[in-house]
Amino acid sequence: MVRIARLLSPTAINTYLACPRKYYLRYFKKLPSRPSIHLIRGNVVHKVIARFNQTWRKPMVQTSSLDLTIALLKIFEEVWEKARPSMESLGLPAEELQDFRDESQLMVINFGFWLERYGIAPPRQVEKRFISQRLHLMGIVDAEYNIGGETILVDFKTSRKADITPEVQRQAALYAMLFEDINGQPPADVWIHFLKFQDDPLPVGLDEELMQYGRQVLALVEQKTVSTREEDYPCTCGGYCHRDFVMR
Repeated sequence: MVRIARLLSPTAINTYLACPRKYYLRYFKKLPSRPSIHLIRGNVVHKVIARFNQTWRKPMVQTSSLDLTIALLKIFEEVWEKARPSMESLGLPAEELQDFRDESQLMVINFGFWLERYGIAPPRQVEKRFISQRLHLMGIVDAEYNIGGETILVDFKTSRKADITPEVQRQAALYAMLFEDINGQPPADVWIHFLKFQDDPLPVGLDEELMQYGRQVLALVEQKTVSTREEDYPCTCGGYCHRDFVMR
């Protein structure tokens, strides 16, 4: 059996657990993902928030909801226009694209409301890439905040449901492991901000049990993904994984 050393990521681990063949197609055959409006829109919203976090330095106590909304929507317009050709190439009806645009605007506005409601200061890190050669793990954390004197990692999601799923828990545990490996201690918690909703970010509830679960999952998937042979990655999703890629 051919073996290869590689860095895993929370996305790669969740992909393998969802379907080993999908992992093989993405990370070994490196097939391009099939374009989708959900993927493009998610990238747009994340870029808007990242750019805002990187550039906004006005104290929240001096900032109104209107100021935040205007600033966020200005960035949104620029990012959306750059992504427009990719979205229009999908051939969706104009009304459906407009619905996605309206919903995406609401997401960035909800983000601004959260900042203004609690006076959240700009994050310490934005889209920080963590790499641990010791853990054979890497990941990109959307934002690292100091909230109430504690370090909180925040992940922004454009999901249709505000659910802390097992996939989200694994992702949070792996981010916390990376942070701990680099900084000597884990963050106080990982929060998931479901931007479609006006609710506050949901805490994952990081504790030693969840951290241990993350270590076990990492060890398992690392062991299962050392082979480069396709037959070692059976499809467990009934063939749906092939629909996610542009097949060559």
